[in-house]
Amino acid sequence: MTRFGLKLMSELRDARTLVRHAQVAEERGLEFVCISDHIHPWLPEHDHSPFAWTVLGAVAAATDMEMATGLTCPIGRYHPLVIAHAAATVASMSSKPFTLTIGAGERLNEHVTGDHFPAVDVRHDMLTEAGELMRRVWEGGFHTYRGRHFTAEDARIYDLPETPIRLGVGVSGEQSLGVAKAVGADAIMAVDPDASLVSRWDDLGGDPTATWSEIPLAWAPTEEEGLRLAHERMRFAVPGWKVMAELPNPVNFDAATAHLSPEQVGEAIPHGPDPEPYAETIRQFVDAGYTNLSLIPIGDDVEKALDFFESEVRPLLD
Repeated sequence: MTRFGLKLMSELRDARTLVRHAQVAEERGLEFVCISDHIHPWLPEHDHSPFAWTVLGAVAAATDMEMATGLTCPIGRYHPLVIAHAAATVASMSSKPFTLTIGAGERLNEHVTGDHFPAVDVRHDMLTEAGELMRRVWEGGFHTYRGRHFTAEDARIYDLPETPIRLGVGVSGEQSLGVAKAVGADAIMAVDPDASLVSRWDDLGGDPTATWSEIPLAWAPTEEEGLRLAHERMRFAVPGWKVMAELPNPVNFDAATAHLSPEQVGEAIPHGPDPEPYAETIRQFVDAGYTNLSLIPIGDDVEKALDFFESEVRPLLD
């Protein structure tokens, strides 16, 4: 059974608006909200990037929605002990399970402290340690952890949730799937409808119903407006993860995507008023085995976009 939630598009909204959108998602009967955890947005056209953990705390106070991050990088500007503490606090504020989904990060967000941004194989080693450390302190009591990359000295998290935190890992191939196995991940998250990732996750003993992804919706009343929105606000994703992980600032993403036409972006992102392209995109993820799908309305009228999904797109999926 596919579950649908709302991705809180923090690159486009201030914190108050994100909390209101979480309330809208709850009113519409969506099953969860998921938020990215950035300090920078992707593009110059993006004008926001509030602190994800403050927003999640406000969402927990304002709704009874299940919450998730997608993704949090606990190996750069954050120490994993800080994220373990933040996740435990947010989870303890909610009556629903909380999913902390972690990833190896992007230079966009992790270079800001002036520390070296390591190669991806090193980041995967660091991510494995981070997952191990977080698992340990979530057990309760005092813990000391000494790894190659991280240390926690005689640390205890006092406020732990009644329902254990679900630890997810962002995956794109064998290396990141290896991290998921090493940390005993409860879930995986991917950005493409790649059935092989779900299959390998299953082979590794993962729960096939604990698979997450996200789908942008460039809904607009006209095809032209939808295409404009898709190009203006989502072109950063078209070059793929090897580019997305390495560029340091929104101006660099602007330069890297300057050659992309609206039509090229529109081939990858459903847009406009016709519900069938949205349904077809969603079917690709469902057929690939993804069971938790975050909708990303990228236009300014999120309520109308969600109404469009519920009244015109969802019936095509039944």
